[in-house]
Parts: sequence; C-alpha cells; structure tokens
Amino acid sequence: MRGFKLLLIGLLLSRLAICQPIILHGQPAAKQEINIRQQTWFYEDPASDTLQAFASVRHQHFVPLSVSAVPMLLGHNYHIKSTRIIWLRFQLVNTHPTDTVRLWYEPGTHAISTLYDSTGRLMAQTGLFRRQSDSWPENLPLRVSPEKSITYYVRLIDYIRVFATESDLLRTPLGYSERKVTEASRTKWLLIAMAMIVGCLLLMSLYTLFQYYLNRDRAYLYYAFYAGAGFCWIAKFADARFALGLAPVDLPQLFHPTWISISYLVSFFYALFLSKLVNLRSEQPMMWRVVVLLMGVLLAQQAMAFIELVTGPWFYYNTYYLFSDLLGVFTGLFLIVAIFRSQSPMKKYLLAGGVSLFIISISPLHGFILVTTLPAKASEFINYPPFFMALGLVIELFCFALALAYRSRLIEMENASLHATYTQDLERKLSQRTKEVQEKSHLLEEQRIRQLELGFEQKLAQTEMAALRAQMNPHFIFNCLNSIKLYATDNNAKKAAEYLSRFSRLIRLVLENSRSERITLQNELDALQLYLEMEAMRFKDKLRFQIDVHPSIDTEFVEIPPLLLQPYVENAIWHGLMQKHEGGNVSVRVEHLRDDCLQITITDDGIGRAKAAELKSKSATPKKSFGMDVTSERITLINQLYQTHTQLQIHDLMDSNGQPAGTEVVLEIPI
Repeated sequence: MRGFKLLLIGLLLSRLAICQPIILHGQPAAKQEINIRQQTWFYEDPASDTLQAFASVRHQHFVPLSVSAVPMLLGHNYHIKSTRIIWLRFQLVNTHPTDTVRLWYEPGTHAISTLYDSTGRLMAQTGLFRRQSDSWPENLPLRVSPEKSITYYVRLIDYIRVFATESDLLRTPLGYSERKVTEASRTKWLLIAMAMIVGCLLLMSLYTLFQYYLNRDRAYLYYAFYAGAGFCWIAKFADARFALGLAPVDLPQLFHPTWISISYLVSFFYALFLSKLVNLRSEQPMMWRVVVLLMGVLLAQQAMAFIELVTGPWFYYNTYYLFSDLLGVFTGLFLIVAIFRSQSPMKKYLLAGGVSLFIISISPLHGFILVTTLPAKASEFINYPPFFMALGLVIELFCFALALAYRSRLIEMENASLHATYTQDLERKLSQRTKEVQEKSHLLEEQRIRQLELGFEQKLAQTEMAALRAQMNPHFIFNCLNSIKLYATDNNAKKAAEYLSRFSRLIRLVLENSRSERITLQNELDALQLYLEMEAMRFKDKLRFQIDVHPSIDTEFVEIPPLLLQPYVENAIWHGLMQKHEGGNVSVRVEHLRDDCLQITITDDGIGRAKAAELKSKSATPKKSFGMDVTSERITLINQLYQTHTQLQIHDLMDSNGQPAGTEVVLEIPI
C-alpha cells in the first residue's frame, strides 16, 4: 500500500512537471543545450489553412507534445495530408534582474517555420522557403529581457514530406555556432561528393550537346537533355540539403526536396533516349506505343508539378505525391525489358547502366529505413537517399556514354565499308563514263561545227533581210511617185496637194516601219489605209476598199514584220482591178486563226490571175511585180531566221458560171 502511494505521488509530480514554463536565471552556460519537449504544447490544424489568423489559433486546444498521439517530429516526417500545419507553444521565464537571455530554437527542417510572440507579432522565419545564410541549420532567435516572461508560438508548415534533423532544442549563441561548425564538418565529404556528381552531370550534358551540334544525331541530343534534367534534379536536392542558395527568391518552393519534382522530366528523357538508341519504334512497335503512352503521362505529371508552383498542391491527401515517382520506376523497368529483347549491339552497355541505376538508387529504399547505428559521417551518406540516386544516375550515364561511343565506332566502321564500296563503284563508273565521253566527244565536235554553220547562216539571213527591207523603201516610193505623176497630169492642183500631203504621211510611216524587224499591227494597217486612200483618190470611183479587224485582236499589242501587206494590195489593184473598166473592190480582213496565229485575208473582185497573166504576155512592156517577189523572199527569210512558219496561200475565185471572179491572198502569221 505504501509503495502504491509513492508511485501515485511520483506520477502526479511528473504530470505537473510537463508543459511547465522554462525558467532561466540569466543567460545559460556557454554550450548548454536545453531539450524543451517536455515543456512544449502541441496543436495540429485539421484544415491545413496557411492563412489562418493567429487570434483564432490562441484559442485552440493545445496538448502536451510529449504525451500526444502525434508522431515525433524527429527523423523522417511522412504524413497523410499533402499540406500539414503544426503549432507549438512554450513559455520562457527570465528571473535574472539584469541579464538578458539570448537563445536559438531549432524546430527541425520544415518548409516554413515561423516564430510569433503571445500578441501575434512576427518575430522570425526560417525553413526551406525562408532560408537565410546566417540561420542554417534552421533556427529561430529567442530573446527574453530581465525579469520577463514570454510565451512563444511556432508555426511549422510541411509539404509532402520533410527530411528533418533534430528538433525541440534551445542553444546558446556559442552552442549554435558550434552546431554550425559541427554540421559543416559532418557534411563536408557528402557535399564534395554531391558537387562532383553534379559537375559530372553538367559536363556530360554540355559535351553531348556539343556532339549533337557537330553530328546532328538526335541520340546525343536526348542524352544531353537526360543528363541536363538529371543535373537539375540532383542540384535541387543538394540545394535543399546544404542551403546553397540556388532557389529563386520568388519561387523557393521550386527547390523543395520532394515537392515540385522534376523526376518526371528525367524519366521522360530517359525513355526518349533509350527508345532512340535501341530503335524501339521500328523493332518493337507494340512496346513503343506503350512507351509513348507512359511518356505522355510523365509529361502531364511534370506540367501539373510546375502549375503547382502557383496554385499549391492539388491533392488534399498525400498518397499521390508519395507514390507519384512509381510511374518513372515502372517506365525504367519496362525499358530494361525492351533492351533485353532488342538486337541492338549496344545492348550490354544499356543493360549495365539501367540495372546499375535501379540497384544503387533503390538500395536505401528512398529513406523509408533509417539506419541509426553508423558513425556520423557514414550516416550522412547512408541515410541520404539523393546521394544514391545521384550516384546511380552518374554510373548509368557513364554506361550510356560508352554505348554512344560504341555506336559511333560502329557507324564509323559502317561508313568506312560504305566508302570502300562506293570507291570501287565510283572507279567502275568513272571508267565507263570515260569511255562514253570519248565516244561522245567526236559527236559533240560535229555538233559544234554544225552550230557554227547555223550561226553563220543565221547572220547571213539577217543581212539579206536588211537588204530586202532597204529595197522595199525605194520600190514603194517609186510606185507612189509614179501615181503622183499620173495624177498631176490631170492639172488638178488642189487634189495634187491633198495627194502629196497623204504621200508625205505615208512616206514617214514607211520610213519608221522599215527600220524595225517587227512593228505593231496598228502601224501596218495605218500605212495600208493611207496607201489605199491615195490609190482611191487617183482612180476616183474605180477603187473601193474595206479593212476589217476582229474585235478580239489588240492591234497595239500584236506585232508583224513591216511592209508585209502593201505589195499584195498593190498587186490586187494594178493587176486585178485596173484591168476592169468599172474597177472593183479590195477587202482586207484580219482575224485570229488560233491563239498564236494571225490570219490576214486580202480579197479582190478583179479579173483573176489567169487573165492578168494573159494580158501581161500581150503587153509590149510587161510589168514585173517586184514588190511581191521581194515580199515572198522576206517571208522565206523570216521563217528561216525566227524558226517560224509564216504561210502564204493564193486562191483564184470563180463565180457561179465558173468564170474568174477575183483573187484571194491568205497570210498566216505566227504571233
């Protein structure tokens, strides 16, 4: 009975000692550490509201931390909700009349640790999102004036999971400094190892990116992206562990060790690189379709992670975030099977790399097992899963680099073989080509001589053409002057003056047109109109003429050789109409035969060619049609010079009784 009473008294006294104020009589000893877990109250916000007002928190029901059912904040913190908010409360009392107490409170590693006084005034902040160079490891400064008592509230915000160190300790400034030195000494070799691994990843990425620039081989590009994504992934872990200050000030959550993960991007480029190297699309199309689907999901996961930078976690419960990397693990295992089934000559290197990554990375089981019986420096390596991930990644990338080197060697050997085969084929073709060239050289020489002859003939034709145009001018002028002479014998000065006026205009047009190889149809018809008007004046009522042009013909655009129509019109008048007492009609009709051919028809109702030839043979001084002969020669030369087919057709017209009724001249001129 006496023993039971003593046990009950002991339990009551221990219960009374829990959550009592922490009473200090001035500044503690130089390196003293004070564990305040027994004096700390605990409250977990069930709503995980990061915007909850401090005034409402003060009225919540706090329970002693040491006897709460909540898991200890020491060690690895895995929780059910994706966002977890915990409030801690403790009271410091300084009984010294003059000495001010200055201490550092270490709550452990959390996303955000915020210190408030009892009035809700913000005193300090630290954590992964609020790190400062002078407050690492994460500590909050405390200050209690002489004979004062202060109740402190600490809000701890965690996302997903946090790899925490010791917590709930008070340290003196000297003890805090010693803690920093001890921490730096303990993690020195781990920092060096991580720095070397990160440097290797960056070097591999830059080197293979340069190789892609030189070779334009996408395998190098995918390797560079894979190594680059791995570099960012491991650097993200190193920044969270060693407070390197790599995280942007505006986006500190980007370097949270597990939230906003970029492991999805690493897995995506891993799949892309291996698929390219083993030619998965063509060799194993079914597996390629599965890999494409997995890569699409990985990209969606990565996009969601980046969006969460702005929106915060999408899922209330933590299940997705704890197991989201399993898809990347499954993708890697699936690709190892694909490599094993492939016939790639780099198969052994790829299998060695893939298996090494999984064995080394999974060996610490990603921190689910915590080994506590190791020396401090060894424990830093063994209990730090990102080190094994980084080591496995570097070994794998080294094996992949060997695969790329072996692939380049195979390509080089294949190119050498192709070059030898191509050289032999080229020599054979060169010999055959030389023989063909020798056979054709004689033919080419003959063609060259023929071309020279054709060029000479063309120049000769041009010279003859110019000579004939030169002959046309005096012939035409002679005929016109002869007409003026015959007209002047009638002693009609007024008509003679009008005739001479038209003659001068005609001469100007003829001189202008004769200087060109081709003139517009309008110029040719204007000259012909003047000529017919002059002949009509001369023969009075014996000559009637008509010029018709089809409306679809643009006379200002179409071009023909100059002085081509007048000789035939002149011949129709002199040898056809003037042999009739009553005279007759001359008709000129211009129309399209085809799109590229113009048809000009000159029709008269004279005595016909047969009667004209008969009269010419009986004449004492037969008149030769010099203009028509020159024009015929010009048509022949035009066809030869311009490789055209200008055609001339002359038809004898007959009446219903079979008697001559005139002549029709048809010119077909290519345009």
